[in-house]
Amino acid sequence: MTVIRLANAWTFRNESMHHFFAKFLFLIAGIALLATPSMAAPEVRIGWSVVDITPDGPVKMRGNLFSTGVMDPVTATILALESGDGEQAVMISCDLLRITDGNRYAANMRDKVRGLVMAQVPELRGEQIVLMATHTHVAPSVTASPEYNEFASERIANAVVEAWKVRKVGGVSFGLGHAVVGHNRIATYADGTSHMSGSFQKGSTSNEDFRHIEGFEDHSVNLLYTWDRQKKLTGVIVNLACPAQVQRGDKLSADYWHEVRELLAKDLGAEVHVLPQLSAAGDIATTVMVERKAEKRMQELRFPDAGDERLQRRMQIARRIAATVVDVLPVAKLEIDTAPLLMHSMARLDLRLGFPEAAPDAAVFPIEVHAIRLGDVAFVTNPFELYLDYGTRIKGRSPAVQTFVAQLAGSASYLPTERAVRHGGYGAIEKTCVVGPAAGEQIVSASLELLQSLWEADAE
Repeated sequence: MTVIRLANAWTFRNESMHHFFAKFLFLIAGIALLATPSMAAPEVRIGWSVVDITPDGPVKMRGNLFSTGVMDPVTATILALESGDGEQAVMISCDLLRITDGNRYAANMRDKVRGLVMAQVPELRGEQIVLMATHTHVAPSVTASPEYNEFASERIANAVVEAWKVRKVGGVSFGLGHAVVGHNRIATYADGTSHMSGSFQKGSTSNEDFRHIEGFEDHSVNLLYTWDRQKKLTGVIVNLACPAQVQRGDKLSADYWHEVRELLAKDLGAEVHVLPQLSAAGDIATTVMVERKAEKRMQELRFPDAGDERLQRRMQIARRIAATVVDVLPVAKLEIDTAPLLMHSMARLDLRLGFPEAAPDAAVFPIEVHAIRLGDVAFVTNPFELYLDYGTRIKGRSPAVQTFVAQLAGSASYLPTERAVRHGGYGAIEKTCVVGPAAGEQIVSASLELLQSLWEADAE
């Protein structure tokens, strides 16, 4: 701009010379503006990988069952991100019940993976690597099998290194869809008590004392797509509020995420990676609480060849998720950002142990809360089975256009709301919780502070 102003200020007796120099200076100005490093936005580099973490033989599962076979493979999917200015973040989604961090169990998958990765990729710091679980109930037990913990950690770490090595310049886009997958599984009765639906709880909506479902249901599906330089789809993050809890038994399985991957491989291509994220869903399950018979009938009509009721349920859920991913895709592709601002921040919180309230001198329960900004999108994690209300509060007050809340990024317990504690349903009682609602308030506050700091830093 300075060059252009000088050109306008000068006068020449020779008009032709005036035009020559003016054009010359405008040309130089344009070249300078294009070449100025400060004007060039940093490109994002994206790397994907997936690894099979299914053990070769029998392994302990939840409830000390031993697996008797494999229904479908359990995997870990990795997305590695790096901006042109050196900011880095790695997200790992595992088809596991939980990610151990040494807090409640001797096993520590999180730090094991981080250590193995840093030994091979020194430029990555441990806190830049975030692991999370889909909460499938038919996965190998990391806590009960040290051998499996070692096996899976090594495979995951090597896959992280692979994703880091193959990262290439690309772009991201995002969108919001909806699919009915999870339902609030807590029924509240005339006497003010609540009970969870299930074989060991009396929760039922057919009881004459049933009054209402205890809490909210979130059917949103947050989607982040990644692209290569030729605008070819390379992967998608699928974030929704429902654990993978359809399947039961002693055969290993990724639950409904297996069917989601199969459907998306047909629709989008087998080379497209799918990274599931479980949003705040401590009081949410795949169980239909109202109109169960009608839902069951529809599944039988739609999938008559599946035979097994649980497999029909998995296929019904997967169909809805995959359809949403495909439906949002062409709209999201309209705005691909090849230089999104990438920022990461992490807070360590010392929560006081105790339920429903902790004494001031109680021992602490240390956790990590991560916040990642990718353009107008935010990711924020916690290690709990966080009740849905906390997640909606974070999303409702977030400065991001779209916020992906991800729970079970560590090993914790249920974390219920005050309302849930008053009603006393499963998930809101002492034997299922290490901390109470006050800890939930801390997580909401810390999450919003981290997110706000990422947006304020950009404003400065």
